[in-house]
Amino acid sequence: FAKDDYFLSFFFVLDVVSTVTLVIDLTWVNDSLQGSEEDMSNDRVSGTAKIGTRTSRVVRVLRLIRIIKLYKAIYEARQLQKKKEEIAKQATMDTQLYPGNEDDDDSYDDMEVQQASMTRVPGKESRVGKKLSEKTTRRVILLVLVMMLVLPYLKVEDAQQFPTSAGYGADIINEAFNQYLESNTTEDKTKYDKALLQYVYYHNWFTKQLPTGCPFDTSDCAVNFDSHVFWVGFVGKNQSVLLDRASKARVDSTSVSDMETLVTSTMQSKSTAWIYIFGHMPSKVQTILSLSWSNNCPLQSDSSDRKRRGISILEETFTEDPWNVDYAVPCPENLRRAERKKYTPRLNVASSEFEELHFAFYFDLRPFVKQESLFNLLTVLFVCIMLLLASIGFANDANRLVLYPVENMIAKVETIRNNPLQAMKVADEEFKVEEINRAKAAKQEKSRLQVVMEWTGCSSKKDNTEIMETVILEKTIIKLGSLLALGFGEAGANIIEHNMHGVDSACVDAMVEGTRVECIIGATRIRDFSTATEVLQAKVMTFVNQI
Repeated sequence: FAKDDYFLSFFFVLDVVSTVTLVIDLTWVNDSLQGSEEDMSNDRVSGTAKIGTRTSRVVRVLRLIRIIKLYKAIYEARQLQKKKEEIAKQATMDTQLYPGNEDDDDSYDDMEVQQASMTRVPGKESRVGKKLSEKTTRRVILLVLVMMLVLPYLKVEDAQQFPTSAGYGADIINEAFNQYLESNTTEDKTKYDKALLQYVYYHNWFTKQLPTGCPFDTSDCAVNFDSHVFWVGFVGKNQSVLLDRASKARVDSTSVSDMETLVTSTMQSKSTAWIYIFGHMPSKVQTILSLSWSNNCPLQSDSSDRKRRGISILEETFTEDPWNVDYAVPCPENLRRAERKKYTPRLNVASSEFEELHFAFYFDLRPFVKQESLFNLLTVLFVCIMLLLASIGFANDANRLVLYPVENMIAKVETIRNNPLQAMKVADEEFKVEEINRAKAAKQEKSRLQVVMEWTGCSSKKDNTEIMETVILEKTIIKLGSLLALGFGEAGANIIEHNMHGVDSACVDAMVEGTRVECIIGATRIRDFSTATEVLQAKVMTFVNQI
């Protein structure tokens, strides 16, 4: 593997689970998880399978959370570059405001101190920061996954408030058809035809295709819904009974013409239009509605040898302005399991009668599935963005309050370890940084927001003046290093360096072999030094060091 600690780690398990869940997207696997649509008890199982599938897709995308480390490196590099640009800009402004101070050593010292304060290398993460970042990301990912798995079960679906029109209409059609079978009269046959046609027109598949939507703004129609009936028929075990009922369930062509006339009369004007408008059917579909129910669609996934007969309004592809059917669906199996839903009558229907023979109405859910898929993508994108922001926010607080100060301490300890005499220079630089910050704080004016916050008690001066423990520890390290350099001097620098490199033990070994130091001592006499001092004053030392 590319990383030593990757195998059997959290992200390794996440990658394995994400790869395995790719199998769920296979059509036959997804259909088997949702169960047979002929079994009405599988509705809850189907919902659980959808939740599991959605969560598995989120798990795959959550692997991208590791781009946080890349973002962190880019962010730190940009911050460092921005800080350098600010230092250069400030130096340019000082030069323009004070043109006589180009050679002033204080300005160069300030710039050197600011550049030296940027000791952390971008992208170089400490072991503590790496561990803390990994644990924070892991817990945030687990929290998001648990919420996505549990929250869907902690709410009540809106569909549980009342039965849908599809189920209620199926009961009305079944009752009208049974009444026709008992009486065998023309009047009951007309009532059955009207009930069936009202059901099909109420869930009109072709009204959804209207480019202008509902004919009138004050009316409602099937355009506002994403599921429409496309197949009507019977499902049963006995072939002879199935054929007999299918022949009697055929709708008369005069009933179809009467329904079209009714639809036309309800759409003549805005004032006389119904609140809910059915919408017209193409002439080809009107012909299909009056045909015999001879479309044979055997159940491919059913082991009880049940058969199916009916009609499909999407049996063939055709184009009739403004309607267009570019994909033929002669049988429900021509659509995927998630793209169709079956409704059956349940009122006054015994279980034994249901198993022998029952009405079946299949709805096309493709518009709903497309919209649901779009919102699922947006949900995954939103979850990933929020997860990214949450991880960055949590890590930023830990970095700002703990990790960055610790890394600065480690950098200063490394400096003292490599060259103990550098501790004095580190202390001088730190003192200059403190003086510069004090001067800036004294010149900076409070904004109106800060004044209002202090006046209302939302912010206090005490919070700003409190020193963090990490700052105290950092300054203590600098002072201890400076005291060591002063106490041991040049001769004892090797003792400090030797003991500082031994990090595996707290034992101090003062018996370190000394080294020979060679030096050249020179003496220089400057004539008329008192005169030069009176003329140069504060710059006399610069003159001495240069000549």
